[in-house]
Amino acid sequence: MNLFVWTDALATGNAFFDEEHQALVQLVNAALESIACQRGAADLDLCLQMLQRYAREHFSQEEREMQQVAEHNSAGHRAAHFTLLEQLREVHEDLASGQGCDPMALYRFLTWWVKDHIRDWDQALASALAAQLQSAAGPT
Repeated sequence: MNLFVWTDALATGNAFFDEEHQALVQLVNAALESIACQRGAADLDLCLQMLQRYAREHFSQEEREMQQVAEHNSAGHRAAHFTLLEQLREVHEDLASGQGCDPMALYRFLTWWVKDHIRDWDQALASALAAQLQSAAGPT
């Protein structure tokens, strides 16, 4: 079940980023499916932990790439990464303590965060990396 669909509008033009983002979308879909099928807090928490682990690794790679691009707003981009990881940590704590979470708020957060993050940050980073690579290659 794909509640969140990858589209070309999310493509960055960077094959590595796009592949990783598609994997993020699959992990978001696993969490959304857990919500939609009402599989319970333990299943949702497991999905979110997998998402958090993957996102942390992906963000580390992006942040290494950011260091290569001087004009990219690295501080803002890193803050956006921190926000997602922090919110996932908070949801995990709520689920672990038995408080639960608002499934629709989580659904909206996950889908909009991924879309907005890719469009607002990652597409710009991929463009800056491509421009830098092209500049380093010299005129064609």
